[in-house]
Amino acid sequence: MHRKTQRIISYILGFFLVIFLVLLAILAILKTTILNEVAVKKALDENNYYQIITDKIFENMKDYMRSSGLNVEILNDLFTVEDVRSDVNRYLDKIYQDSKIEFDDTNLKEKLTKNIEISLEKQDLKINDEDEISSFVTEMVKIYKNETNLYNIINGFIESIQKANNLLSIVVIILLVICIALIIPIAWMKVRCFGTITIAVGLILYYIRFAIYEKIDFKNILILSKEFSVVLTWLLTKIANYIAIYASVIVVIGLVIVIVESYITMKKKRRIHHRRSLEI
Repeated sequence: MHRKTQRIISYILGFFLVIFLVLLAILAILKTTILNEVAVKKALDENNYYQIITDKIFENMKDYMRSSGLNVEILNDLFTVEDVRSDVNRYLDKIYQDSKIEFDDTNLKEKLTKNIEISLEKQDLKINDEDEISSFVTEMVKIYKNETNLYNIINGFIESIQKANNLLSIVVIILLVICIALIIPIAWMKVRCFGTITIAVGLILYYIRFAIYEKIDFKNILILSKEFSVVLTWLLTKIANYIAIYASVIVVIGLVIVIVESYITMKKKRRIHHRRSLEI
């Protein structure tokens, strides 16, 4: 094959390789951040989400019970931050691990009912309507459930997230195979363009990172709830930072490859020139 033809084919293959490598980098970042359960739990911890939600549940329960005439002491020892952490994480397990564990509200209902009975006894009052108490307890528990499962995010998105995770795993493998399939002929044709390809990947990632900050208003994101939006903003910022880090590393690697390729080319030219000098 003619050298010029090899170069043209290599540049075409290199163009597609750049696209696939960029996609691979983005998918790898998504798989290690927003689509990774450990990363999401870390985001919740970093933003004090469990404590904030615990406080919010208490406040919402207080607001709801104001018209009931019951004493706020019925909320004493009802649940802890660790209980909230456990239940939120149970829902996350349901999303990412397809866990079949369901929320069991029996213990919470029993605790609340017992607290109400103790509170009424202290005030020398009796329960006149068991159904009314039962309905009140059910509504209070509903407040807890609504907050710990991110406003029923599970019901709407669990299947989509699981499908996305499974699909992305397959796509990543396919992209890896395609990238290897493109690298082999480029290397075989000995056209030294891997440095340029690598730098191009890094620069495109820089642009994507810039576009994320340009198009997304991080300060005013509001999805599902204010508390969840804070966590989502943290994750998106993390993704943008990872892209910037990946881009920097890839550009540096690209520059090193360019220097090595240039050195090899220069040595080859000198060798050819020396050989021709000897022939003359």
